[in-house]
Amino acid sequence: MATNPKFCSICDQRHITKPSTDWCSECNQALCTECKEFHTISKASQNHSTIAISNYLALGSSLSQVEGHCSLHNDKYQLFCQSHDCLLCLSCLEEHMKCECVVRISKLTKDVKTTENFVDTQKGLSDVILNLSKIQSNLEENLSDIQKKKESVLQEIIQIREKIDSHLNQIENALKTEVCKLVDDQCNTNIGKTLEEIQNEKTKMEKFQQQMEDLNKYGSDFQAFFGWREISSKTETTYKYLQALGDNGSLDKVTISCTIDRKISGFIKEANSLGSSQIQKIPSNIVLERSKDKQAQLVGVKKSSINDIKLKLKHTFKLADDVTGCCFLPDGKLVICDRSRNNFVKILHPHGELMFEISMSPSYAFDVTCIDPQTVAVSSDHNVYKQINFINVDTKSTKSFRPGVRCYGITHKDGSLMSCVEGKGIQTVNTQSGESTTIVPCKLMSWSNYIVFSDNKLYYTNREDHTVTCCDMGGNIIWTFKDENVVRYPRGIAVDNTGNVYTVSQHTLIVLSADGKLSRQLLSKDDGLNDPRAIAYDKIKNRLCVVNLRNNGFLFDVTFCEEIEV
Repeated sequence: MATNPKFCSICDQRHITKPSTDWCSECNQALCTECKEFHTISKASQNHSTIAISNYLALGSSLSQVEGHCSLHNDKYQLFCQSHDCLLCLSCLEEHMKCECVVRISKLTKDVKTTENFVDTQKGLSDVILNLSKIQSNLEENLSDIQKKKESVLQEIIQIREKIDSHLNQIENALKTEVCKLVDDQCNTNIGKTLEEIQNEKTKMEKFQQQMEDLNKYGSDFQAFFGWREISSKTETTYKYLQALGDNGSLDKVTISCTIDRKISGFIKEANSLGSSQIQKIPSNIVLERSKDKQAQLVGVKKSSINDIKLKLKHTFKLADDVTGCCFLPDGKLVICDRSRNNFVKILHPHGELMFEISMSPSYAFDVTCIDPQTVAVSSDHNVYKQINFINVDTKSTKSFRPGVRCYGITHKDGSLMSCVEGKGIQTVNTQSGESTTIVPCKLMSWSNYIVFSDNKLYYTNREDHTVTCCDMGGNIIWTFKDENVVRYPRGIAVDNTGNVYTVSQHTLIVLSADGKLSRQLLSKDDGLNDPRAIAYDKIKNRLCVVNLRNNGFLFDVTFCEEIEV
């Protein structure tokens, strides 16, 4: 590659300097008009796509210089190790043979610009810039208000001064100096510094937004993937910075006031001051908007508690006699494990109407988890057909994988399946080799235990000891909830966007706080629950599905109706 992409890389190797007109991301080379023509007809590169060099340079140096070749082995990167978060060429692979999470780059970068995460990052940039603009406007307005208030206070002081004799000139000047110093040294300095930081952050985010647009228009999939990862991380850091401003009081509205000593007119000779001035902070009511969370959060306001959760019944649907698992698809459809008759997996419309069903016979369908918008994995507890079925809900095709163990509750994380295995505990299942690795050893793990993955944590129920447990991906327990008066024989489990945990226990629906310390009963037998087993939470639309073992299923809208004080 030429040192300067403005000049043709191929000509540069021939010691000829010619301006470039196009860029090939696959060759990682700049091309002049003549070299581009050869590049187009060459058998090795005729299928390569090129972009105008001006569009390539628009990506910015940090994004356009993402290298596609290994500098150590001078070979093209073809693989990515998710365990070590690094690119690999075929030679590098030798050092990562024991890593389970090595995937082809082409698989990661395929259609990356249309993935939910890429789109979320673009929306996130717009959200952050919008929030920065709101805060900027608020701070500027606060500065203007302070100046107006300052003039008002000074005028009040002058009016008092004019009513008293010259004996009070000294204390008048002292009070005026105090007010001016309070405003100029404290208020303006602090707010001005914050405003400057906000402006800098806004400028950075606008730059990232432009880079995302350029990536989307002109970048290769390779550049888009790694550019998006970097920008997404920086966007999240800025968003946390905005939240920190609210938490540390930097966004509290500042005002001043002056209290005049009312006795001054009657006791001129005895008074030693005209009054006093104070700084007052009023908590900000700026609402940070974020598309990803689907709910606005108030800066400086505590997170909603489980007591704020409200369920609104939207739909009730009829099923057969043995439902043990369910999950949501990204488009809102429901997937239900119906073990009655010939063991079907049923696909339901978001409103609960049956769309179609797929037979799992001769294996059983115990639990289901969504892998991607088209694919679900269904666990089987059949004594003979110990397998996991993968279903493409678009083509209705299935394929089986046999791990050799009876799997029950099942969940998915970044290409790995995790399942509750009777008598062993929680295991990860390698769908390529068939090997199982125990994360949480537990001999008391029974057939009716369920598991869910959320925010790099695992949550699982254990009906044998009446517990709900949260642990990290290494199996280290973070908290365990055990109170048989609240949770007894827990089954299905789900987690919402704020980390609250939902589980069904006999004839009740219970929600636990994110730290596992608090609990609340949301539904009971009076609400129609009758031995519920399956439960799922739609994080996109904030919906909760609860299904009885027999007959009825319920769809609820979940809201957090806290009263916010400002």
